[in-house]
Parts: sequence; C-alpha cells; structure tokens
Amino acid sequence: MFFVLSMMLVVATFWVARPVLVSGGLRVSLDVDGRGVLGTFAAVSAAALVLGFDFAVGLLIAALVKSAGHFVGHRLIGDYSAGFRLVPFPGGPEAAGRAARDDLAAFFVVLMGPGLGLAPMIAAFALGDALAETAPAAAQTLKGYALAAGALNFVALLPLWPLAGGRLVQFIVEARFPDVSRLTASALAAMFIGMSLTMQSGLLLLVGVVAALALGLRPPKNLARPRLTRAQARIGFLAYFATLAAYFTAGWWVLTLWPLAV
Repeated sequence: MFFVLSMMLVVATFWVARPVLVSGGLRVSLDVDGRGVLGTFAAVSAAALVLGFDFAVGLLIAALVKSAGHFVGHRLIGDYSAGFRLVPFPGGPEAAGRAARDDLAAFFVVLMGPGLGLAPMIAAFALGDALAETAPAAAQTLKGYALAAGALNFVALLPLWPLAGGRLVQFIVEARFPDVSRLTASALAAMFIGMSLTMQSGLLLLVGVVAALALGLRPPKNLARPRLTRAQARIGFLAYFATLAAYFTAGWWVLTLWPLAV
C-alpha cells in the first residue's frame, strides 16, 4: 500500500508539471555559478566525510531536484526566460528567473522547489522497503537519497531568513502586516538560537546565527507588488506547514548530528 500510494503521488506530481513538459519546457539553459561550484563541492565533501559518499551523492541529487522544482515553478507562472541553475549555490535557484509579478506567484515558485522533491523522496522510501530483501544494496542507496532529500528540504523550509521557509513566512506575514517582516525574521532567528541551546543542537545554533547575520547583511525588503490576500495567506500557510511536516519525518534527525558540548 505504501508503494502504491507513493506512485500515486509521483503521478500527481508529474500531472502538476505536465504543462511544462508538454510545452517543451525540458529545453533548458544551464546556469553554472563559479562560487556555486565551490560551495557545492565543499558541502558535498563535508557530507561525504561526516555521513558517507552515498549520502553526499543523494544530497547533490536532492539539490538538483529542488532546483528543478523552482525551474518548473517559474515556467508554470509564465516565466519562460527562466534558466535551470545547475549548481544551486549561492543565491538560490529561484534567482534564475525574472522577479514574480506578485507575492502569490513568488510564493508558488519558492514552495515548488521543496514541493517537487516530496514525491521522489517518498517513492525512494517505498522502493527501499520493497527491495530490502531482494536488492539490499539498491535499497540502501534509495533510502540514503530519501534521507538526504528530507534533510536538505527540511532545513531549507525552516522559517529563517534567507532560507526558503523564511521567505514563505515573510509573504504570509506581509499579507496582514506589511511593515514587520524584518521584526518577524529577527524574532524567529532569536527563537531558533534559543531552541538550539535547549535542544543542544550545534547545527541549529549555526543556522540561527547565520540567519541573524544575513538579517544584518541582506535584510528582507518590502517589494512594491500585490500582497497575498488573507484567504491566499491561509491556504499558503497550510501548504507550507504541510510540506514542512512531511519533510520533518525524514529531516529532523539532521539537527541532532552535531550536539553542543555539555
């Protein structure tokens, strides 16, 4: 049943992306950033040293799937000039296209990155379970990818600026309070730093500190474009929370990898 449901989710995901596939959207222009190559190499090398080569490869594939999700999101909102960012660091893969015309389109593009990765992650878990006895090596590889995808997207969806989750929260908050996005981002960064001390999580502390530094160097800006309506903000929050909760089951463990010294 798990396998059947996962295949249904894969079919539903392809159905959402069908307009891009039918319109020849697979003809992409690749955008390779030199700094991104170095950043990706460092991240994959660190993951390989800490968690093994299989996990590092899974992390790289998960990052490419996330980039593809942003690319599909751009195409679905009508931005046919968007290029697929082969190496997604730094700046975010959503930066490979034109700025969205309103917050609703921007919200969709940002959420589509992690959203596209849900089906492959769940399918990899299901296939890993199905092949556990007949092909244990393949099952281990599939589960490694699924865990890498869960970890990557869970961290990306944390409500911290400038992560994808922080941008989504900014859109939701600005629907009601247009002038407090920086205050909200500061409060969330402080909350996560406090949580890191309670949970004794060094990685969560690092993420919170980086978010606090990013607020000083590149704070969120109020763009002059239509905001989400209250109804759109409610639906957007439910979509964001559901996606974060789905990745929580596969990604929460990553915050325990680097415990703080007691």
